[in-house]
Amino acid sequence: MKTENKTTLAFTLLGIVIGYVSYLFKNNYLAPTLAIVFLYIGAEVFKRIFKINEKFKWFLSNGGWIYIFIWFIAWIIFYNQTVIV
Repeated sequence: MKTENKTTLAFTLLGIVIGYVSYLFKNNYLAPTLAIVFLYIGAEVFKRIFKINEKFKWFLSNGGWIYIFIWFIAWIIFYNQTVIV
């Protein structure tokens, strides 16, 4: 599996987890900040796990934007579950 695919998959899973964590905080102003902080932390962790010697911009184009999209969708889904019930 290519490194780009590994980081995209890892960012997708991280986006789902952080989307749920953002929902647990119940603070709509803290959630985007939390997502951005974990985007940077995730990039640093994946850099060490996958032995990638690239800058942060590389991580944005290889999974970072997907992470933001998946995080937002997951956060909205979890948030709407409590509103409906």
